[in-house]
This record gives sequence, structure tokens and C-alpha cells, in this order.
Amino acid sequence: MALSPLSQSSVASSSFSPRTSATELSSPVSRPTADVAKAKCGAGSLQGMFQADGFDAPAGAGRKGALQGGNPVEQLAQMVQMVNQLVDLLGGMNGAGAQQAAGPGAAPATAQAAAPAPAQATPAAQTTPAAQGTPAPAAPQKDAAVAGPQSVGGSSAAKGKNTITLNNDGDKPMTVNFTPNAGEKPVDSVTLKPGESRTVQFPDNWSGNFRSDSGDGKNATLGEVKFDGGFGNTYYDVSYIEGHNTAMTIQPDGGGRLSGTMDNLLANAPDSVKAKGADGSAYGIKKSTTSNVQDPEVVDFFRKHVGADQGYVIPTDDASTLGSKNSNLVVHLKNLA
Repeated sequence: MALSPLSQSSVASSSFSPRTSATELSSPVSRPTADVAKAKCGAGSLQGMFQADGFDAPAGAGRKGALQGGNPVEQLAQMVQMVNQLVDLLGGMNGAGAQQAAGPGAAPATAQAAAPAPAQATPAAQTTPAAQGTPAPAAPQKDAAVAGPQSVGGSSAAKGKNTITLNNDGDKPMTVNFTPNAGEKPVDSVTLKPGESRTVQFPDNWSGNFRSDSGDGKNATLGEVKFDGGFGNTYYDVSYIEGHNTAMTIQPDGGGRLSGTMDNLLANAPDSVKAKGADGSAYGIKKSTTSNVQDPEVVDFFRKHVGADQGYVIPTDDASTLGSKNSNLVVHLKNLA
């Protein structure tokens, strides 16, 4: 339904006055009060423009602001101009004077120039996935799920989570036996030829120790490990509490703190601390502690050759427990005799 016509004097006062000041268009702080007043009443108001369309006057004649003349083409041109003026008014009220439609009644060039130019994307924004709204590609996951204990042949085997790579640096074959802690799954023994490397994968949360079978089994160097320990760390150490039959070191894959030593401690050991087999031949060093009773001579010997944080000599050497976020360990082993 068309709006009720106004008197001629009222229509005359509602003629549209376009803004030509670039300063006014580009200053949203000083503009709102005047625009709101114009939108509600007075010159340039929406209601005034629609009431001046001439649709309520006979033949659209005799009113200022109405479509003049009987020529349909001229009337259409006037209507287009009024629509463009309306767009200009609405754009000015919304602070978008620089985004008016092109053609008759478009915003002046000064108003378009006053609008801020769109920010140019920097090279980094154009090439960085996050800036483009595309998630960055996920880093390869090294900690794959472990189905259970398994031995992976070859040093080039792909490593998942919780692995120990065993390296036989000696000149004799060596069998490594694993002893799980109570409640943990058993892990098969691994036999290594001289110079051979094998990677063994362990179940989640596995803890226990491993040792070489060198000697008579009564005295042995222990490698101890706890996967998925506190704060997500892998804990490891070399222990001489149960004796010493193999040179051993443990270190996270790629580097980290080293536990143990590859020195041949048997070579210069006094006979009183040597561990000997049934045939009387020495194959290693005696236990430092038996049933919580320490052997002072053996303890003193290990203290001279093993750093304070390089391995357990007695059960209270807790500084020798090392931790790493890396769950892939590398162990080097070498026979002493």
C-alpha cells in the first residue's frame, strides 16, 4: 500500500540533498546523529522519498519531487535516479559511502577515495596454511599404537612407540633375555651376531629389565626400563647391583643422557672382585649388593669407574634413573671376555 500523500510544501521540503563531503563520509564518529535524524524525518528521509514518488498523485503531475512528464522513459530514468539516491543514503548511514553502486547517482569520487583500501596480504599470509584458513598438516606420528611384544629384525625397521634397539658391538654372539616386572607381558629373547642390530617393540606401560647371557648367569649387568612412566616419560638406567658381565650403555634414540659405560671394567679389575665361572675363568665383576648386604670392595671398585648418574652401584643411587620423552632407546652391548 502506498504511503499517504503530503502537501506540496511538505514534499518540497523533503527533496534529497546528496552528501559530497569526503570528510563526512569517512568519519563514522561525526555522522550518526545527522543520518538518524534524516532517516526519521526531514530532508532525505526514506519516508519523504517514497511519498514523493508521485504514485498517489493524479497522473503523477503537479508535485515537486514527483515523476514529471508523461513520457514513460523519462519517468523510468527519474525512478532509477531516485533508487540510486536511496542507495547512497543507506550506504552513508551504514558507513559504506565508498561502496555505492556504479552508474547514475553513484557516490562522488572524493567519497570513494576516502574509503580505506583493503589490506594487502603479505607473502607470509599467502603461503602459511594457517593464514589461508587451511589447517597445517599434522606432523608424522611416531608413537603408533603397539599391539604387543614383538621383535623387529634389521636396524632399518620402522620404529613405533616403546622400542629398544640392541646393538652387539662385541666379537661373540650374544643372547639378550628380558625379565618383565610382575603383571607385565613376557618378551622373547633376542640373539645377536657380532655387529648385528635388532629392534624390539614393547607393550604400553611395560617395565622390566634385560641382560646378556654371558657367563654363568649369577652375575649380570642389567638394563632397566619403564615405558609410559610418570609425566609421559620413558625411564631407564644401567644397574651393577647384580654384577657386571657385559659392557652396556642406554641412550634415547637421536641423543640424550647416557647411562652405563662401554669401558671394559674387567680388564684392570683386581682378582678379588672378579666373577668367575665353573672353569675358574673370569667373565665379569661380582654383585655389589646381595640380600641388601653390600660388598665394600666391589662398591668401591664400581664407584671409581661409574659416574654418580651413570648407573646403579647400590639400591639408593636414584640419581642414576634417567628420563626422556623419547620412547625409543638405543642399547650398545659388548662382551668383556
